[in-house]
Amino acid sequence: MGNDMVAATKLASANQTTLFALNHHAPSSVQASLVLRPGQTHEPGEYSTLRQLRLPEGRHAATVLALQAAERWGYEYGVNEHRVTLGYTSWETRFPNQTTTFRGSDLVRLMLERGQSAHAAIETAIDLLSRYGERESSEGNIFLVADPQESFLLETCGRHWALLECGQTRVVTDAAMIRQDWSRLAPGLASDLIEKGQWEDDGSKIDFVRCLGTQGNRTLRAQRRWGRASLAMAQQHGAIDLHFLRRMLADHYTANRNLLQPAKETRLASTFLVDLQSKDTPLLAWHAFGKPKVALYFPICLAGELPDAFRADADESIQKCTAELRRQARGSEGMKVVHAMERLQAKFDQDADDFLIRTHTHRHGDNYPIVSCATEMMDHHVAMFRSEYDHLVGVPARKTRFVPAEEEEVLYFA
Repeated sequence: MGNDMVAATKLASANQTTLFALNHHAPSSVQASLVLRPGQTHEPGEYSTLRQLRLPEGRHAATVLALQAAERWGYEYGVNEHRVTLGYTSWETRFPNQTTTFRGSDLVRLMLERGQSAHAAIETAIDLLSRYGERESSEGNIFLVADPQESFLLETCGRHWALLECGQTRVVTDAAMIRQDWSRLAPGLASDLIEKGQWEDDGSKIDFVRCLGTQGNRTLRAQRRWGRASLAMAQQHGAIDLHFLRRMLADHYTANRNLLQPAKETRLASTFLVDLQSKDTPLLAWHAFGKPKVALYFPICLAGELPDAFRADADESIQKCTAELRRQARGSEGMKVVHAMERLQAKFDQDADDFLIRTHTHRHGDNYPIVSCATEMMDHHVAMFRSEYDHLVGVPARKTRFVPAEEEEVLYFA
């Protein structure tokens, strides 16, 4: 599994906010659920167990929205209540296979639960790597981390790592890109490389990728994807918004799916976008399962309760319904499916705008029921999607819930 990720800071975006987005690639056999885990407070001395490793719990674990693959403890990507968002992917290194300590997904979860800023999330990962190490194999991990103020790129190889503070835009694929432009390097790495004869002791900065990376076919394919996405971001510099990122990521996958490795086994499993705007407004993330045209972006609010339909094991999960619509779209009435999803998307976008306007208007202590309204919006969108799905695949109409008169003022999405 892997991600093609992009981040744009305030200077590069249209609304002067930090944006983060990614395409998540995975084999079709891998099932994953979108989860919303509420924050928790831990007492001093509490521990969690991860593959027989006892990790001290942080004082407070943040509320996290994330994608979790089946039978994995960690997350593939996500965002927390402090507006810290991140994802990871892997890259080819020269390390031999050794014992596993952390997966990349494990570090993503720990960074999201413990990071109150992008910098704090990075420090969490660095501290864990120095104490316990990462899994040392022929693959390292690349983490792209952002918050409303800054973003960072962390490339790891076992206990070794290099950190880069990102500029106005950054693209990440399955190829490490930190050379001599790092701002911090793992302690002892430079002397170790010089001692092994992998770098000259001439006072120059260590070239991280040159010393630890390889130039295999997978790396070359990832570098081509990186170049094409970087060009698209540069051409839109100063006018990047979520609608552009939706189109860009869809076009990026369609034009470059032959560059995924291995192309025949890997699919676009999901897309994730988030605008890390002012804390005066609720945090909304956008999530879609499946390939472009049929994939529908649902607005997810961390303040509400996530519907069960986003779990892979649900009876009528969003994933299963989207996959069936994808098959329907290949038939003679394919455009009917595409147009139906476009109409739904326009409705979802308008509802999200209305929700943010209402919460912004009532943010000064009017006791606005944000939790119930956020939950109602997400439930209503799932119901609309399933209704449209039933119509397209020929399922009999469902019974709708009666809304009492006293609820009408709150349930304004109906």
